[in-house]
Amino acid sequence: MLPSPPAREGQLGFLYCPPYRVQGISVAGEQTVVQVPELDVCFDMGQCTRASLSASVVALSHAHMDHIGGLPYWFSQRHFQKIGAETHQPDTGQPAVRGSVGKCVCHPELEAPLRAMLRAWEPLERQRTPSEIIPLAPESEFQIKNNISLRAIETSHTVPSLGFAAVERRSKLKEEYRDVPQDRLRELRHAGTEITSLVEIPLVAYTGDTEPGEFLVRNEFAKAKIVIVECTFFEPEHRARASTGKHIHVEDLVRLLHVWEAESVVIVHASRRTTIPYARERLQKLCGEHLPRVHLLMDHRMNRMRYEAQVAAAQALVAEREATLAPPAPQALPAAPDLDEQSSGAESTP
Repeated sequence: MLPSPPAREGQLGFLYCPPYRVQGISVAGEQTVVQVPELDVCFDMGQCTRASLSASVVALSHAHMDHIGGLPYWFSQRHFQKIGAETHQPDTGQPAVRGSVGKCVCHPELEAPLRAMLRAWEPLERQRTPSEIIPLAPESEFQIKNNISLRAIETSHTVPSLGFAAVERRSKLKEEYRDVPQDRLRELRHAGTEITSLVEIPLVAYTGDTEPGEFLVRNEFAKAKIVIVECTFFEPEHRARASTGKHIHVEDLVRLLHVWEAESVVIVHASRRTTIPYARERLQKLCGEHLPRVHLLMDHRMNRMRYEAQVAAAQALVAEREATLAPPAPQALPAAPDLDEQSSGAESTP
Protein backbone atom coordinates (compact mmCIF):
# COMPACT_ATOMS: atom_id res chain seq x y z
CA MET A 1 0.00 0.00 0.00
CA LEU A 2 1.46 3.34 -1.04
CA PRO A 3 1.49 6.09 1.60
CA SER A 4 -0.93 8.95 1.17
CA PRO A 5 0.48 12.35 0.17
CA PRO A 6 0.55 15.02 2.88
CA ALA A 7 -2.51 17.15 3.46
CA ARG A 8 -2.64 20.40 1.51
CA GLU A 9 -1.51 23.46 3.38
CA GLY A 10 -4.16 25.96 4.36
CA GLN A 11 -5.52 28.16 1.59
CA LEU A 12 -5.87 31.88 2.16
CA GLY A 13 -9.41 33.05 2.62
CA PHE A 14 -10.39 36.05 0.51
CA LEU A 15 -13.27 38.50 0.57
CA TYR A 16 -13.73 41.70 -1.37
CA CYS A 17 -15.74 44.11 0.75
CA PRO A 18 -15.57 47.30 -1.33
CA PRO A 19 -13.30 49.16 -1.19
CA TYR A 20 -11.24 46.75 0.95
CA ARG A 21 -9.88 43.24 0.60
CA VAL A 22 -9.85 40.99 3.65
CA GLN A 23 -7.52 38.03 3.21
CA GLY A 24 -5.57 35.55 5.29
CA ILE A 25 -5.83 32.36 7.31
CA SER A 26 -7.52 31.96 10.66
CA VAL A 27 -7.97 28.66 12.48
CA ALA A 28 -8.33 28.81 16.26
CA GLY A 29 -5.33 27.40 18.09
CA GLU A 30 -3.28 27.06 14.88
CA GLN A 31 -2.79 30.33 13.06
CA THR A 32 -4.38 33.70 12.50
CA VAL A 33 -3.16 36.37 10.10
CA VAL A 34 -5.75 38.72 8.60
CA GLN A 35 -4.58 41.31 6.09
CA VAL A 36 -6.28 44.42 4.73
CA PRO A 37 -3.91 45.43 1.89
CA GLU A 38 -5.52 48.82 1.27
CA LEU A 39 -4.68 49.83 4.85
CA ASP A 40 -1.15 48.35 4.71
CA VAL A 41 -1.83 46.34 7.86
CA CYS A 42 -2.01 42.75 9.07
CA PHE A 43 -3.97 41.91 12.17
CA ASP A 44 -1.88 39.31 14.02
CA MET A 45 0.88 37.15 12.55
CA GLY A 46 0.31 33.53 13.52
CA GLN A 47 1.77 32.53 10.18
CA CYS A 48 3.85 34.59 7.79
CA THR A 49 2.08 34.11 4.47
CA ARG A 50 3.67 35.35 1.28
CA ALA A 51 0.88 37.89 0.84
CA SER A 52 1.40 39.31 4.34
CA LEU A 53 4.93 40.45 3.50
CA SER A 54 3.52 43.40 1.56
CA ALA A 55 2.06 44.91 4.75
CA SER A 56 4.44 47.19 6.64
CA VAL A 57 2.50 47.03 9.93
CA VAL A 58 1.38 44.14 12.13
CA ALA A 59 -1.28 45.02 14.69
CA LEU A 60 -0.85 42.36 17.36
CA SER A 61 -3.97 41.64 19.37
CA HIS A 62 -2.29 39.37 21.94
CA ALA A 63 0.65 37.02 22.33
CA HIS A 64 -0.81 33.53 22.09
CA MET A 65 1.34 31.41 19.80
CA ASP A 66 -1.30 31.05 17.08
CA HIS A 67 -1.34 34.85 16.72
CA ILE A 68 2.37 35.61 17.11
CA GLY A 69 4.27 32.56 15.83
CA GLY A 70 5.07 34.03 12.40
CA LEU A 71 6.25 37.43 13.64
CA PRO A 72 10.06 36.83 13.72
CA TYR A 73 9.91 35.26 10.27
CA TRP A 74 7.84 38.18 8.95
CA PHE A 75 10.50 40.66 10.13
CA SER A 76 13.24 38.46 8.66
CA GLN A 77 11.60 37.95 5.26
CA ARG A 78 10.75 41.62 4.77
CA HIS A 79 14.40 42.44 5.42
CA PHE A 80 15.76 39.52 3.38
CA GLN A 81 13.58 40.31 0.36
CA LYS A 82 14.27 44.05 0.68
CA ILE A 83 10.58 44.86 0.70
CA GLY A 84 9.63 48.51 0.97
CA ALA A 85 11.47 51.79 0.47
CA GLU A 86 15.13 52.35 1.18
CA THR A 87 16.10 54.24 4.30
CA HIS A 88 18.97 56.70 3.96
CA GLN A 89 21.77 57.95 6.14
CA PRO A 90 20.87 61.52 7.12
CA ASP A 91 24.34 62.99 6.38
CA THR A 92 25.29 61.34 3.12
CA GLY A 93 21.95 60.45 1.64
CA GLN A 94 23.36 57.00 0.86
CA PRO A 95 21.22 53.90 1.44
CA ALA A 96 21.68 52.68 5.01
CA VAL A 97 19.35 49.69 5.09
CA ARG A 98 17.55 48.35 2.05
CA GLY A 99 13.97 47.47 2.75
CA SER A 100 11.43 49.07 5.01
CA VAL A 101 11.76 47.89 8.58
CA GLY A 102 8.59 46.06 9.61
CA LYS A 103 6.63 47.56 12.49
CA CYS A 104 4.62 45.71 15.12
CA VAL A 105 2.20 47.65 17.31
CA CYS A 106 1.21 45.84 20.48
CA HIS A 107 -0.09 46.10 24.03
CA PRO A 108 2.52 47.91 26.20
CA GLU A 109 2.89 44.82 28.40
CA LEU A 110 4.17 42.89 25.38
CA GLU A 111 6.94 45.28 24.36
CA ALA A 112 9.71 43.91 26.58
CA PRO A 113 8.94 40.19 25.98
CA LEU A 114 8.75 40.77 22.21
CA ARG A 115 12.10 42.53 22.17
CA ALA A 116 13.59 39.68 24.21
CA MET A 117 12.14 37.11 21.78
CA LEU A 118 13.69 38.88 18.80
CA ARG A 119 17.05 39.26 20.58
CA ALA A 120 17.07 35.51 21.25
CA TRP A 121 17.35 34.92 17.51
CA GLU A 122 20.58 36.91 17.17
CA PRO A 123 23.02 34.29 18.56
CA LEU A 124 21.22 31.58 16.58
CA GLU A 125 21.34 33.36 13.23
CA ARG A 126 24.58 35.26 14.00
CA GLN A 127 22.92 38.42 12.76
CA ARG A 128 20.39 41.01 13.85
CA THR A 129 17.17 41.40 11.88
CA PRO A 130 15.90 45.00 11.84
CA SER A 131 12.54 45.29 13.56
CA GLU A 132 10.44 47.91 15.26
CA ILE A 133 8.21 47.19 18.26
CA ILE A 134 5.78 50.01 19.04
CA PRO A 135 3.81 49.84 22.31
CA LEU A 136 0.30 51.20 21.85
CA ALA A 137 -1.63 51.90 25.02
CA PRO A 138 -5.41 51.52 24.95
CA GLU A 139 -7.03 54.62 23.41
CA SER A 140 -3.74 55.55 21.71
CA GLU A 141 -3.31 55.73 17.96
CA PHE A 142 -0.73 54.88 15.32
CA GLN A 143 -0.91 56.50 11.88
CA ILE A 144 -1.03 54.00 9.02
CA LYS A 145 -2.16 56.27 6.14
CA ASN A 146 -2.76 59.94 5.55
CA ASN A 147 -5.72 60.86 7.75
CA ILE A 148 -6.11 57.20 8.85
CA SER A 149 -4.93 55.96 12.25
CA LEU A 150 -5.07 52.63 14.01
CA ARG A 151 -6.71 53.02 17.41
CA ALA A 152 -6.04 50.50 20.18
CA ILE A 153 -9.08 49.35 22.18
CA GLU A 154 -8.58 47.25 25.31
CA THR A 155 -10.46 43.97 25.17
CA SER A 156 -10.86 41.06 27.61
CA HIS A 157 -9.00 37.80 26.99
CA THR A 158 -6.95 35.40 29.10
CA VAL A 159 -3.82 37.52 28.45
CA PRO A 160 -3.33 41.27 27.80
CA SER A 161 -5.23 41.98 24.59
CA LEU A 162 -6.24 44.73 22.21
CA GLY A 163 -8.79 45.21 19.50
CA PHE A 164 -8.12 47.74 16.75
CA ALA A 165 -10.06 50.19 14.61
CA ALA A 166 -8.80 52.00 11.51
CA VAL A 167 -10.31 55.47 11.85
CA GLU A 168 -10.31 58.14 9.16
CA ARG A 169 -10.56 61.85 9.99
CA ARG A 170 -12.25 64.17 7.51
CA SER A 171 -12.97 67.87 7.57
CA LYS A 172 -16.67 68.60 7.31
CA LEU A 173 -18.39 71.93 6.84
CA LYS A 174 -20.23 72.92 10.00
CA GLU A 175 -23.99 72.71 9.81
CA GLU A 176 -24.51 76.45 10.24
CA TYR A 177 -22.48 77.18 7.09
CA ARG A 178 -24.07 74.63 4.74
CA ASP A 179 -26.10 77.19 2.76
CA VAL A 180 -23.51 79.99 2.80
CA PRO A 181 -22.18 80.99 -0.67
CA GLN A 182 -18.61 80.00 -1.53
CA ASP A 183 -17.38 83.61 -1.69
CA ARG A 184 -18.61 84.25 1.83
CA LEU A 185 -17.06 80.99 3.08
CA ARG A 186 -13.68 82.09 1.70
CA GLU A 187 -14.03 85.44 3.48
CA LEU A 188 -14.84 83.72 6.76
CA ARG A 189 -11.92 81.33 6.40
CA HIS A 190 -9.48 84.18 5.61
CA ALA A 191 -10.79 86.05 8.65
CA GLY A 192 -9.85 83.08 10.83
CA THR A 193 -13.34 81.70 11.39
CA GLU A 194 -13.39 77.94 11.92
CA ILE A 195 -15.98 76.82 9.37
CA THR A 196 -15.18 73.09 9.42
CA SER A 197 -14.94 70.41 12.07
CA LEU A 198 -13.12 67.09 12.12
CA VAL A 199 -15.29 64.00 11.99
CA GLU A 200 -14.17 60.43 12.68
CA ILE A 201 -15.20 57.65 10.32
CA PRO A 202 -14.48 54.08 11.50
CA LEU A 203 -13.42 52.05 8.48
CA VAL A 204 -12.34 48.59 9.63
CA ALA A 205 -12.52 47.17 13.16
CA TYR A 206 -10.86 43.99 14.45
CA THR A 207 -11.92 42.40 17.72
CA GLY A 208 -8.99 40.04 18.25
CA ASP A 209 -9.64 37.19 20.68
CA THR A 210 -11.96 38.42 23.40
CA GLU A 211 -15.06 37.72 25.40
CA PRO A 212 -18.09 39.96 24.80
CA GLY A 213 -18.01 43.33 26.54
CA GLU A 214 -19.12 46.95 26.35
CA PHE A 215 -16.00 47.76 24.34
CA LEU A 216 -17.53 45.92 21.37
CA VAL A 217 -20.46 48.32 21.13
CA ARG A 218 -18.33 51.46 20.99
CA ASN A 219 -18.66 53.62 17.88
CA GLU A 220 -15.45 52.15 16.46
CA PHE A 221 -17.27 48.81 16.14
CA ALA A 222 -20.88 49.97 15.88
CA LYS A 223 -20.19 52.37 12.98
CA ALA A 224 -17.35 50.58 11.17
CA LYS A 225 -17.80 49.72 7.50
CA ILE A 226 -16.24 46.29 8.11
CA VAL A 227 -15.96 44.37 11.38
CA ILE A 228 -13.57 41.41 11.55
CA VAL A 229 -14.73 39.36 14.51
CA GLU A 230 -13.38 36.32 16.31
CA CYS A 231 -16.07 33.67 16.74
CA THR A 232 -14.54 30.45 18.03
CA PHE A 233 -17.56 28.46 19.25
CA PHE A 234 -20.71 27.53 17.30
CA GLU A 235 -22.11 24.47 19.09
CA PRO A 236 -24.97 25.25 21.54
CA GLU A 237 -23.36 23.11 24.24
CA HIS A 238 -20.09 25.09 24.10
CA ARG A 239 -21.31 28.27 25.80
CA ALA A 240 -19.37 27.40 28.97
CA ARG A 241 -16.19 26.68 27.00
CA ALA A 242 -16.45 30.04 25.30
CA SER A 243 -16.82 31.76 28.66
CA THR A 244 -13.88 29.90 30.21
CA GLY A 245 -11.54 30.70 27.33
CA LYS A 246 -12.89 34.26 27.00
CA HIS A 247 -13.97 33.84 23.41
CA ILE A 248 -17.07 34.85 21.45
CA HIS A 249 -19.83 32.29 20.90
CA VAL A 250 -22.04 32.56 17.83
CA GLU A 251 -25.01 33.43 20.06
CA ASP A 252 -23.02 36.40 21.42
CA LEU A 253 -22.26 37.42 17.84
CA VAL A 254 -25.93 37.47 16.89
CA ARG A 255 -26.63 40.00 19.64
CA LEU A 256 -23.77 42.18 18.40
CA LEU A 257 -25.18 42.16 14.87
CA HIS A 258 -28.12 44.20 16.13
CA VAL A 259 -25.66 46.93 17.17
CA TRP A 260 -23.08 46.80 14.40
CA GLU A 261 -24.05 48.73 11.27
CA ALA A 262 -21.23 47.23 9.19
CA GLU A 263 -21.87 46.39 5.56
CA SER A 264 -19.68 43.31 6.06
CA VAL A 265 -19.04 41.26 9.20
CA VAL A 266 -16.16 38.85 8.60
CA ILE A 267 -15.92 35.89 10.98
CA VAL A 268 -12.49 34.48 11.78
CA HIS A 269 -10.98 32.05 14.31
CA ALA A 270 -13.37 29.11 13.98
CA SER A 271 -11.66 25.89 15.08
CA ARG A 272 -11.24 22.63 13.20
CA ARG A 273 -13.82 20.94 15.42
CA THR A 274 -16.45 23.12 13.68
CA THR A 275 -16.87 22.34 10.01
CA ILE A 276 -17.60 25.19 7.65
CA PRO A 277 -20.96 23.68 6.58
CA TYR A 278 -22.03 23.44 10.23
CA ALA A 279 -20.92 27.01 10.98
CA ARG A 280 -22.82 28.17 7.90
CA GLU A 281 -25.90 26.25 9.05
CA ARG A 282 -25.80 27.87 12.49
CA LEU A 283 -25.44 31.34 10.99
CA GLN A 284 -28.37 30.72 8.66
CA LYS A 285 -30.49 29.64 11.62
CA LEU A 286 -29.54 32.49 13.96
CA CYS A 287 -28.70 35.59 11.91
CA GLY A 288 -32.06 36.26 10.29
CA GLU A 289 -32.10 39.50 8.29
CA HIS A 290 -28.42 40.10 9.06
CA LEU A 291 -27.27 36.96 7.23
CA PRO A 292 -26.43 38.64 3.84
CA ARG A 293 -23.72 40.77 5.45
CA VAL A 294 -22.11 37.96 7.48
CA HIS A 295 -19.21 36.03 5.92
CA LEU A 296 -16.84 33.29 7.09
CA LEU A 297 -13.30 34.13 5.96
CA MET A 298 -12.44 30.45 5.56
CA ASP A 299 -15.59 29.50 3.62
CA HIS A 300 -13.72 29.23 0.34
CA ARG A 301 -16.63 27.86 -1.69
CA MET A 302 -19.15 30.56 -0.78
CA ASN A 303 -16.56 33.34 -0.99
CA ARG A 304 -15.46 32.20 -4.45
CA MET A 305 -19.08 32.21 -5.65
CA ARG A 306 -19.58 35.66 -4.15
CA TYR A 307 -16.46 37.02 -5.84
CA GLU A 308 -17.44 35.53 -9.20
CA ALA A 309 -20.81 37.26 -8.88
CA GLN A 310 -19.02 40.53 -8.07
CA VAL A 311 -16.82 40.12 -11.17
CA ALA A 312 -19.83 39.38 -13.37
CA ALA A 313 -21.70 42.42 -12.02
CA ALA A 314 -18.66 44.66 -12.60
CA GLN A 315 -18.28 43.39 -16.18
CA ALA A 316 -21.97 43.96 -16.86
CA LEU A 317 -21.68 47.52 -15.52
CA VAL A 318 -18.67 48.22 -17.76
CA ALA A 319 -20.51 46.85 -20.78
CA GLU A 320 -23.55 49.00 -19.96
CA ARG A 321 -21.43 52.13 -19.65
CA GLU A 322 -19.62 51.40 -22.91
CA ALA A 323 -22.94 50.92 -24.67
CA THR A 324 -24.20 54.22 -23.27
CA LEU A 325 -21.10 56.13 -24.34
CA ALA A 326 -20.81 54.52 -27.78
CA PRO A 327 -21.80 56.77 -30.74
CA PRO A 328 -25.20 55.94 -32.27
CA ALA A 329 -25.11 53.53 -35.19
CA PRO A 330 -25.66 55.30 -38.53
CA GLN A 331 -29.20 54.94 -39.84
CA ALA A 332 -29.58 52.95 -43.04
CA LEU A 333 -30.27 55.17 -46.06
CA PRO A 334 -33.30 54.32 -48.22
CA ALA A 335 -32.44 52.33 -51.32
CA ALA A 336 -32.05 54.31 -54.54
CA PRO A 337 -34.88 53.73 -56.99
CA ASP A 338 -34.24 51.31 -59.86
CA LEU A 339 -34.71 53.59 -62.91
CA ASP A 340 -34.83 50.72 -65.34
CA GLU A 341 -37.96 49.34 -63.68
CA GLN A 342 -39.61 52.69 -62.93
CA SER A 343 -42.82 53.41 -64.88
CA SER A 344 -44.73 56.67 -65.03
CA GLY A 345 -47.92 55.06 -66.36
CA ALA A 346 -47.51 56.88 -69.74
CA GLU A 347 -44.86 56.97 -72.34
CA SER A 348 -42.79 60.10 -72.48
CA THR A 349 -42.89 62.16 -75.62
CA PRO A 350 -39.74 62.40 -77.65
